[in-house]
Amino acid sequence: MNLRLSASILAFVLLGVFALGAEDPLSLSQTKSSPRVDGVIADGEYALTANALDMQINISWTGETLSVGVSGQTSGWVAVGLGSSAMNDAVIYIGFVSGDQAQLKVQKGAGHRHGDLDSNAPLQYAVQERSGQTTLEIALKASSFIAKGQKQLEIIFAMGSARSFASMHKARYTATVSLTQ
Repeated sequence: MNLRLSASILAFVLLGVFALGAEDPLSLSQTKSSPRVDGVIADGEYALTANALDMQINISWTGETLSVGVSGQTSGWVAVGLGSSAMNDAVIYIGFVSGDQAQLKVQKGAGHRHGDLDSNAPLQYAVQERSGQTTLEIALKASSFIAKGQKQLEIIFAMGSARSFASMHKARYTATVSLTQ
């Protein structure tokens, strides 16, 4: 390989690394209104929208209510976890549609597992599956996840192929959201 070709390849690789590192961090400010919790995420409905390959996470925060929408290219489950950048210690909301019934569980991560949680029930939720895309929207008491003066919110989101609370994920992502109060 000649020197010019090697230098060109190295420059291309470095440019790609720098471009990935230059992405804007996720940031969320309080808004005056909450999204409609109906299992359908409309363009511009949420204050923050981020895409990760075959999934999308949406977040709005009024101060009183934290609204989260997650959708994925699956007819199985989608989930969002709050309060941790890993499954461990996250409060996880998992939803899917079985027949015409929306299914939702609130769980707490413990290591690489999770189990049912009796607290942190959503104020509202909706789950829909259409054309191989499952969407979960939840409205939560914001103070359960965002303390006064808190600067960041750690989130995880994932999806699985099965309509089951016990199946493994086929995709998972993490994000840190900067908060402006």
